[in-house]
Amino acid sequence: MATFRVYRPTFDPPVQQEGAVALSERPSTLDGKKIGLLWNSKVNADIYLERLRELISERHKNVEFVWQAKPTASRPMEPEVFEALKNCDLVVTAFGD
Repeated sequence: MATFRVYRPTFDPPVQQEGAVALSERPSTLDGKKIGLLWNSKVNADIYLERLRELISERHKNVEFVWQAKPTASRPMEPEVFEALKNCDLVVTAFGD
């Protein structure tokens, strides 16, 4: 007799635990936003982020980009990188290889 496993492709919001931080709300538009692009220095992640910047610029008005890079993917970002990104409306990071 065959056994089948059926998955339900829906999303259940996570249960909020005491002391947990909630996710930020998504912006309704990217128009006029300041977007941080954080490259972790892995191969090809910079290409992805640059293409993302191009696509966002084509579709949204008055978007400002802040490009920052980590020296290596295995270490946390430097304090000056954090300072440059902390005033962004949102930050996108990418992994490469």
